[in-house]
Amino acid sequence: LWESNFEPVEVDGVCTIRAPFSPAPVQGLDIVIMPKMSFGTGHHATTWLMTAELMKRDLSGLSGLDMGSGTGVLAIVAAKRGAVHVDAVDIDDWAYENSRENIAENGVQGRVTPLLGDVSAIAGKRYDFILANINRNVLVADMPAYAAALVPGGDLVMSGFLEADTAAVTQAAAEQGMETVAAETREGWMMIRVKKKK
Repeated sequence: LWESNFEPVEVDGVCTIRAPFSPAPVQGLDIVIMPKMSFGTGHHATTWLMTAELMKRDLSGLSGLDMGSGTGVLAIVAAKRGAVHVDAVDIDDWAYENSRENIAENGVQGRVTPLLGDVSAIAGKRYDFILANINRNVLVADMPAYAAALVPGGDLVMSGFLEADTAAVTQAAAEQGMETVAAETREGWMMIRVKKKK
């Protein structure tokens, strides 16, 4: 019953996130997500904010990370925006399996790699951009690992926290040499993009 009521989500008229049983949009980026129990169907304000930010960016030739990937939706959007490779990391078994299905459904198997684990899974890796739609406490705790994995000049795009938590997140980023370059809000939730200094 819940699946049958899964309405497509339209992001600024440039991207539609829908279930396989919903008709494809006539224009814009088409993302198909099987609605199971994993977070990341586009209905939450934070996923919408992150998707909208990705749609503003040309990721051609870049490699990235989707940390706390849930359904894999942001990694899939990034791949369809030109990223050559995206690691999709989640600590949850169910999310890992669901992301594998969604990656295949969207035809980006060669460019999105699902990984089961926490932030330790990215130790020693380097990325041009990192997406992290998690929560304030995890973002702050993992900020040093994100900074270490990000190339100089790279972007870290974060959501999953309320407006009231913005200062804590931006301060943690600043302490790791990253400056805030963009911020958006939706329904009380925040998205911020920070850039690692060169």
